[in-house]
Amino acid sequence: MNRATKYAILDLDGPLLPGHTMRHYVHILIDDGACDRQAGLSCLEAIGQLAATEKAPPGLMDEIYRRYAMKGASVEQTRFAAEKICRASRGKLFSFVPELLSLLRGSGYRIYLLSGSPDFPVQEAAIDLGLTGGHGAVVEVADGRLTGRLLSAPGAAGGKLAFMRCLAEATGFGTENFLAIGNSASDAEIFPCVGKAVAFEPDAELKRPAAGQRWQVADRRSILRVCARLVARTAAA
Repeated sequence: MNRATKYAILDLDGPLLPGHTMRHYVHILIDDGACDRQAGLSCLEAIGQLAATEKAPPGLMDEIYRRYAMKGASVEQTRFAAEKICRASRGKLFSFVPELLSLLRGSGYRIYLLSGSPDFPVQEAAIDLGLTGGHGAVVEVADGRLTGRLLSAPGAAGGKLAFMRCLAEATGFGTENFLAIGNSASDAEIFPCVGKAVAFEPDAELKRPAAGQRWQVADRRSILRVCARLVARTAAA
């Protein structure tokens, strides 16, 4: 493997796409009759609580995941819903996204999406954007249907950090070869472990620790300039 290979870990909601992918995804599952309606509405209620607050109450993400684990929904239906949301999201990506991805690819980065949103739409987004891979919240599948048991929850405490460690172990690269871009408290877990970190329009929970770290802070107007400077430093080194 090329020892110059680097990895860019990008969150989906916030840094690339405004809004909450899980909320739109659950709406589609409800409208398509792919999940229990009451279970879906209960999940949307919890997501609404998250969207309405700057600081998520303890355990809220765990509760969202508990309600999201759509027991009985078929894989075929959930994948179809993921394709729908991917098509609908193409025109909603921030305008800087194509140039950002081109910059990272041109600088030798392999790009992964790492999101607390459901795994199927995250994977669809990664494929649609031509990225190396994507990983979101994974629900166990048996006989073609979701069992309701969560196997991976990147948005919960320790979730993104666990994925980062697995990726580093699988690739044989230390996390100092990683660049991460995120906007939430779950990203604060991985930022200290990577060589370069960018807090994109950080929420209240990420803004506080970012102020005391060597992380870069960027918004939609400065993100390209900030990332170009970071990759240029890597190239010079």
